[in-house]
Amino acid sequence: MAKAPAILTEVLSTQCGRGIGVLTLNVPKAMNAVDLDMVNAIDEHMKAWQDDANIVAVIMRGAGEKAFCAGGDIRKLYRSMTLKGRTQYRYADDFFRAEYRKNYVLHQFTKPLIAWGQGFVMGGGLGLFVCASHRIGTESLRLAWPEVRIGLFPDVTATWYLSHMPAPWGLWMGLTGSLMNASECKQLGLTHYAMGSEQWQGILELVTNLPWQDNIARNHQELRKGLQQLEQTTTSELPAARLEANEEQVNKWLEGDDLVAIAKRMSAYKGGDEWLQQGIKNLQQGCPATAHIAMEQIRRGGFMSLKEVVAWELDIAWQSVRHPDFAEGVRAMVIDKDFKPQWQHKDIQSVPRSWVEELLRSPWKVNEHPYVDI
Repeated sequence: MAKAPAILTEVLSTQCGRGIGVLTLNVPKAMNAVDLDMVNAIDEHMKAWQDDANIVAVIMRGAGEKAFCAGGDIRKLYRSMTLKGRTQYRYADDFFRAEYRKNYVLHQFTKPLIAWGQGFVMGGGLGLFVCASHRIGTESLRLAWPEVRIGLFPDVTATWYLSHMPAPWGLWMGLTGSLMNASECKQLGLTHYAMGSEQWQGILELVTNLPWQDNIARNHQELRKGLQQLEQTTTSELPAARLEANEEQVNKWLEGDDLVAIAKRMSAYKGGDEWLQQGIKNLQQGCPATAHIAMEQIRRGGFMSLKEVVAWELDIAWQSVRHPDFAEGVRAMVIDKDFKPQWQHKDIQSVPRSWVEELLRSPWKVNEHPYVDI
């Protein structure tokens, strides 16, 4: 039996004779994790739909019910990082270079782009999700930048979104990899709508019946009205947001820019809130160097353009695949599953500033950066 394509595409016909592109990430057994071939295919299809005058809008979704996309295929990245010889790192370098470029280009997509947020939306999958101009979270949404657990760093434009998020939640998400539900994501601006998954058919009916025009701004406006109506008539019970109840506590923990002090305050927590406890545990067991990088992302991101963000994140990714923590984190959490990563530093306090600066340093001269042309 032939292997099913990892990316499925179709075009829905509308009542007014136009087309709606539908792109489905089709690796449900791997929670739709993307590899280099999938990244390139997404880029190819989206560019074609941007240039096709008959296509008036696009929907992105993940196959199955478990995930829109749980991130990059880190098993393939691990194999690249642990190869011996001249091809070591080649696949990882190619993957990150293509992924970040694709996401930057997709942020420039002018037509309405709907992302259906069902199940896990994490890491690189979250980077793809936030490219959409109309982001929908359902009752099953579990959204996070969980890179602290594998020794990478919040990437694929995470620097931009974490640093522009209402305080203290950008830093909280970057340090702890905490999962956010649909109600929380809407409050934080990570989604635009929160509705039950039963509205999927309603969305298909909406997009095929709207009076699409050549005026792209008008199309966005009409789609927004229709999605808001679907949101208001949803029947599924959405999970309650936990942000307001915990904001005072988290603000106290994350006050100031001393990461060591922040970690100590969090470790002293004696309360019984399971969500907060899990976030603290993620930070304590996660990669100490990643926490330092996330802190720098919050500090700098608010002063950077999106182009500067993707270029800087590519610098950090290049360094990360050549530093031991990333490969070790993937080994422990995904390959061997002993869940006992041996990080290069025992805790946040032990990470030298020189180590952090090396991870943040670009390996390229300014005029030789791979993204000098974007």
